[in-house]
Amino acid sequence: MTKQHRLVLASLLVSLLIFIGYDTLTASSRINASPPNVTVFVHGYKGTAVSFRSMLERFEKDHRWGKTTIICRVKSNGQVVFNEIGKVPSSGRLFVQLIFEDNRASFQDTAYWLSKALHALHETYKFENVNIVGHSMGGIVSVKFLEEYTKKPGYPFIHKLVVIGSPFSGLKDKDYLKRNWGPAAADLMPNSAALQTLLKQKDSFPSDVNVLAIAGTGDQLVSVDSVLTLEKIVPRSRFQKAVIADRRIDHSGLHESEKVDRLIGRFLWSEQ
Repeated sequence: MTKQHRLVLASLLVSLLIFIGYDTLTASSRINASPPNVTVFVHGYKGTAVSFRSMLERFEKDHRWGKTTIICRVKSNGQVVFNEIGKVPSSGRLFVQLIFEDNRASFQDTAYWLSKALHALHETYKFENVNIVGHSMGGIVSVKFLEEYTKKPGYPFIHKLVVIGSPFSGLKDKDYLKRNWGPAAADLMPNSAALQTLLKQKDSFPSDVNVLAIAGTGDQLVSVDSVLTLEKIVPRSRFQKAVIADRRIDHSGLHESEKVDRLIGRFLWSEQ
């Protein structure tokens, strides 16, 4: 073998070793990469894009707990539309804001739309694990989703659930319901058939989902006892509760409160 042939062979061997090393490194990086920590925010009765906007801005800018990455809108026919805010990263804490086109629909319909959104997030972005934060009726339909859909294939595993001011025994202000309309208004009545169904299906609630229920003494629509009725559905070992003893914080103010922020941060991400 000539000197020139030996040089060519040596060059090829070096190139091969570099390629193998690079491929091994990238494969190792893929294996060791942490999947994204995803939290989905679900608004309540008559909720809009504004409902969680301030809280998400505080989580992102003030607390630096993560980034709002996807706005997910669900139409009345179940169609799911994603609006990505920049590139969706493959790791880190991501927030998804969920918005229902029909924000006065029944528990049954809204839980179905939530299932469509979570299925689409799983299929489109390959999210395997998700937390949910639901305000008011958003917490109720999240529980209904957990009772009726999570044993079916095609959904991410729900790791933790936070409900804020969710009336599991109905709203205490019946005049409020008389002033409003839609199937959800009937479902939110004390001891409604929809609420009774949630209790009857409690054995279907997953035993591996950790739950935090947040209530407020200043909530003019939902009593503390109504929120804590969730304790009858969730296994005791998985249930935590917190009561905000501040008369200045009303129903809508619960998702505008720094006190609530801190409770959610500690529960979801062990933040102090």
